[in-house]
Amino acid sequence: MTDHRHVLVVEDSRVQAKIISQHIAGCTPFPTIVAHSLAEAEQAMTARRESIFVAILDRNLPDDPDGRIVPLAKSLGIPSVVMTASFSEEVRKLLLEDNVVDYFIKTMAEMEAMERLIERLYKNQFVRALVADDSKLFRARLSGLLTNLNIQVLEAEDGRQALDVLAANDDIRLVITDYNMPNLDGFGLIEEIRAGKPKDKLAIIGVSAEGGHQTVRFLKVGANDFLVKPVEVEEFTCRVHMQLDILDLLQHCRELVAKANA
Repeated sequence: MTDHRHVLVVEDSRVQAKIISQHIAGCTPFPTIVAHSLAEAEQAMTARRESIFVAILDRNLPDDPDGRIVPLAKSLGIPSVVMTASFSEEVRKLLLEDNVVDYFIKTMAEMEAMERLIERLYKNQFVRALVADDSKLFRARLSGLLTNLNIQVLEAEDGRQALDVLAANDDIRLVITDYNMPNLDGFGLIEEIRAGKPKDKLAIIGVSAEGGHQTVRFLKVGANDFLVKPVEVEEFTCRVHMQLDILDLLQHCRELVAKANA
């Protein structure tokens, strides 16, 4: 996969754009491309699409009163993070409808959270996930959310097919599975996976329309986490990223131990 490394910063205030770019440059290894208008952003997105892995967007641009910048990024397959001076439930709904990865208020505290997200989105380019669900509609929903996080996605319509996909793709690091599936249900799938892949090598998130005992059973058979349908976008993003961060941390610890024992 192409190693995208640039962050596109779209901000009409040159002072604010400089602050954001300097923070990203100071706290991450990623160079920035800066645009101050919709026209400049569109040119950068189309001309340099292959080098951009995330866009930090201001929705209030002089030549874009209707917020077309976010759908533009979406149409080009560029994950977008919105920085906004004010926030409301109405704004939240609009942003989620446009499939933004996340949104932040323009404060120093939230800037740090945004920088952590940028680093995660970069790492996600090299992550493969498997979604197992017998509902084609729900598979598409979860696959779309994962793709929006820069994650490569494979699908399976039942537990048996999921095992076949895993056998053919040893680099899968995340499995999201429904409970109620034909041939082999979610519990059986997890038990089969855990026979060969421990929690510190592959993360599993169970999904079901029921909570309570379903949650407990998923965790007992080996899932790392659990989500209840219908899935909230922000919660989904947080839980997926939390599991991937844990896998990265454990891998780093193993490398340190191996180095110390060498």
